[in-house]
Amino acid sequence: MAFVNFADAAPAALPIAHSAIFAMRRPEAVEPYVAPPQVAPLDALERRVIELARGDGMETLKPRRKRSWLARLILGPQAPSPVLANERLEALRRLAVQAWHHGYTLPASALHEARKAGWDERQIGAVIDMIGRLQPPVRRLAA
Repeated sequence: MAFVNFADAAPAALPIAHSAIFAMRRPEAVEPYVAPPQVAPLDALERRVIELARGDGMETLKPRRKRSWLARLILGPQAPSPVLANERLEALRRLAVQAWHHGYTLPASALHEARKAGWDERQIGAVIDMIGRLQPPVRRLAA
């Protein structure tokens, strides 16, 4: 089988202007694509907060009430709060808790709260994708 090079005959056969074809760059002159360096959207501390949020329940998103003196006397001291002191990391924890429980169907209020705390769309997407990759696949029972 022989190879026939039709590169010289093709410009005259095409219906577009002859000058436009010669203005196009030849494939030999195309520089190889170099991908821009990927910047990690989340650092190690933020990834750790996401992993810790896996064990938190949805009740940790509600504000905590203080126990009365009688409840403290009977039940003992209150457990430590899961709320983080850093507001930005707390917003990340709240987003991660909801993503662990709801998956990709997050409420708009969770996204709005994360944006308000300083997280951009790329970082929010990285959080949701990271959680989606870490969740086990759904297994159905045989019918």
